[in-house]
Amino acid sequence: MSGKVKVLYFVDRLLRGGIQTFVYENIKHMDRSKVQIDFLLLDDGNKYEMEDDLKELGCNIYKLKGMWINKVTDFFKYGKMLDEFFSKNNDYKVVHLHSSSKNYLVLKYAKKYNIKVRIAHSHSIDFQTKNILKKLMGDFLKIPLKRYATDYFACSEIAGEWLFGKKIVKTDKFKVVHNAVDLEKFKFNNEIREKIRKELNVDSDTLLIGHVGRFTQQKNHDFLIDIFNEIHKINQNTKLLLIGTGIKENDIKEKVKNLNLQNSVIFEGFKTNVAEYMFAMDIFLFPSKFEGLGLVLIEAQATGLPCYTSKDVVPTEAKVSDLLEYISLNDSAKKWADIIFSNNNCRLNAYKSIKSSGYDIEDTSLFLQDFYLRNGEKNE
Repeated sequence: MSGKVKVLYFVDRLLRGGIQTFVYENIKHMDRSKVQIDFLLLDDGNKYEMEDDLKELGCNIYKLKGMWINKVTDFFKYGKMLDEFFSKNNDYKVVHLHSSSKNYLVLKYAKKYNIKVRIAHSHSIDFQTKNILKKLMGDFLKIPLKRYATDYFACSEIAGEWLFGKKIVKTDKFKVVHNAVDLEKFKFNNEIREKIRKELNVDSDTLLIGHVGRFTQQKNHDFLIDIFNEIHKINQNTKLLLIGTGIKENDIKEKVKNLNLQNSVIFEGFKTNVAEYMFAMDIFLFPSKFEGLGLVLIEAQATGLPCYTSKDVVPTEAKVSDLLEYISLNDSAKKWADIIFSNNNCRLNAYKSIKSSGYDIEDTSLFLQDFYLRNGEKNE
């Protein structure tokens, strides 16, 4: 084989979330003289900062102009646009779909234009929507997704079983690809901790609880505030730091106001330097309703933070150190607070544990790069 191996990634859009962070960090650590990764996106009418970040890494960004899936009839337009795209861009050796079943058409048209390596990648264990009909449609579309894919990746076994089923997960065509992190970037730094806490107006003796995630129903901010409310009753010298934005942000701000916690909850918005804000935290709280893995939990453990997350919801693969404890969402907010305060909550260096668990970005990016190089030859 001569020249670079061309790989096409599909994500629906490039807002900064777990999937987008995963792909960006892996591309950044690949040998880009060997692998050319481009992106195909849907078009929700917005341009995102990460588009420019990826272009700086040498990625080409393609958008299906005006294409966003809202109803069943949109699939006809979607198929036509994909057919047109792949008729002009069929020199890719690999198509890697970072999405659930609703975008199975990407793999269908990649197959039509003889792209032999087609990866479906599961990053979750549920659909983002609450709409029952859309969930049923998503479940039905898992059938063609499995048919048109040649390889099956997931961030955890449970995420693989949810999208592909147990039968595929047991085959050698399935691989768990860890949601790894740049361990050097998340290595704890006390000077940065003090700097950020000063900027946030958080005293050195204040217990700072933290959370990173979009304000969506998945991340369960409503219950998160209930837990903090109980924590604050136990110890008034506590504050909650929320990193992120989203559609439920105003609702949560209203709830904080109604509980008279507005002086103790910090809404810091979207941040690119998440690691630095994690240095400033003392405890990380992550009571999600569902997660394929929960990348920020790996990041939080990498900074040495004691972490608390949802039992039987967040996969056991997220526990890459002794810093993570699972608590049931069926338990009350007070029970969560009592458990948290019954522990020592000391910061620990979990570097070796996380590295040995396979969550170092250097290892994951090398695996993906080697997979593309080896399997790209199938198209020769």
